Amino acid sequence: MELILLRPLWLIALIPWLWQGWRRRRKPTLLAPAMQAYLLPASHPQRPWLWLATLPVILALSGPALRGELQQQPAAPLDIWLLDLSRSMTATDLKPDRATRVRWQLQQLLSRAQGERIALILYAGDAYLAMPPTRDHQALALLLPDLRPDIMPLQGSNPARAVELAMKQLAPGEQARLLLITDDLTQNQMTQIAALWPCQQRLLCRDTQSARLDILLASSGQPAPMPAIPANELGFATRMPAQLPAPDSQAIAALANRLGGELQWLGSNVPRFAPLPATTSALTPAPLDLGPWLLLPLLPLALLARVGARLMVALMMGAQLLAPQDLQAAEKGDLQAMQAYQEGDFQRAAHTFNDPVWRGNAWYRAGAYRQAIAAYQEATSATAHYNRGNALLQLGEFAAAKEAYLAALALEPGHEDALYNLSLLQGGAAAAPDTSTSKQPKPSAEQQAAAMPLPPSPPVLLLEQRLRKEALRRDLIKVEEPW
Repeated sequence: MELILLRPLWLIALIPWLWQGWRRRRKPTLLAPAMQAYLLPASHPQRPWLWLATLPVILALSGPALRGELQQQPAAPLDIWLLDLSRSMTATDLKPDRATRVRWQLQQLLSRAQGERIALILYAGDAYLAMPPTRDHQALALLLPDLRPDIMPLQGSNPARAVELAMKQLAPGEQARLLLITDDLTQNQMTQIAALWPCQQRLLCRDTQSARLDILLASSGQPAPMPAIPANELGFATRMPAQLPAPDSQAIAALANRLGGELQWLGSNVPRFAPLPATTSALTPAPLDLGPWLLLPLLPLALLARVGARLMVALMMGAQLLAPQDLQAAEKGDLQAMQAYQEGDFQRAAHTFNDPVWRGNAWYRAGAYRQAIAAYQEATSATAHYNRGNALLQLGEFAAAKEAYLAALALEPGHEDALYNLSLLQGGAAAAPDTSTSKQPKPSAEQQAAAMPLPPSPPVLLLEQRLRKEALRRDLIKVEEPW
């Protein structure tokens, strides 16, 4: 147990309290003690009851509390997928191509996943976190159809960067499985990956890695022709060879075995790796506030002191000031709601969240769009208006969705997602030229907009745009200003 202060700023009140005590001692009396005892024999010397009683009130308001030790509790297994989306994944030795076969395989793996947390990292010339660890498998399934090499901002192949990014998703001491899905690894790439496990075959090493590496090889095992690459492709300076060599499966299998995993080939059946490692998460119990207990000794003092009425007023004020303890309960409720949200129990999370935006996101994921709109209306941020527009789109209320996007842009003119969704609405509302000779009525704006794909749920942005934004942030893509 550790003694902490929840509200240490209240200790500043000790400065005027000490000044008042010093002032009391320096204040001269009107009568000498002997004269006062002769003239007022029935009087008793004054004692600073109120001044002394203020000290435990100040200490109580500072919030002394006992914080318990960290408790380890079982957590859902963590599975991190590292998907290679370099240009070699468009080879057609696996029909229709390697990338498509990988997407089918990931859909099968996702359908068999039960309860584990899954993270998705995409890599080509650089690596990007497409989905942080989550148990919301539905959100991950929405991303799978977009996993093509065309969405990557920078082409190339850097699997070591993807493994390094995956290591950053692990909490200290957390067990995890890294599933590297690729079509080949060069000797230099395998050396870089192995260097991220510095304690291989060492008895005395503190920097131990708790993750194992499984490799799923998407290749026919034979040399394969490489499709032609456009010369003006963004961020792709070096051309791929016309013939892709066969992967060195023995060296790749040795790497996987050295890092605690195994190598399997992409086939028609779902690969069967070893079970995911069990992991634990640290849980910090809520601190026990001792402040109210410091006020209990003042109750008999208030009854015995002549200034009991004033002291009771001070106690009541102190009790009112201790009311912010409800904030701790609110924070605890938000933590429980976030845990339910990550576990996919969106209805329980929606009933528990205090933040209106997160409550709306939970209702949105639960499919209760009316409740989500009502929650978003409680907030006035650009994010709330944008998410409300997405919920209105799901209900087919396109005019109201357009107003919501405009409200988001009024608060944040550079909100790119609101601009994009608004352009979709405006493009769908534009009437197409009638080139047919039949007199059939034109579809309405609502019917045209309904034919467009709806935007993803609020926590999930458009994948390709998000990757390009991240690449621009890393200063990997140089944008030229127009002349």
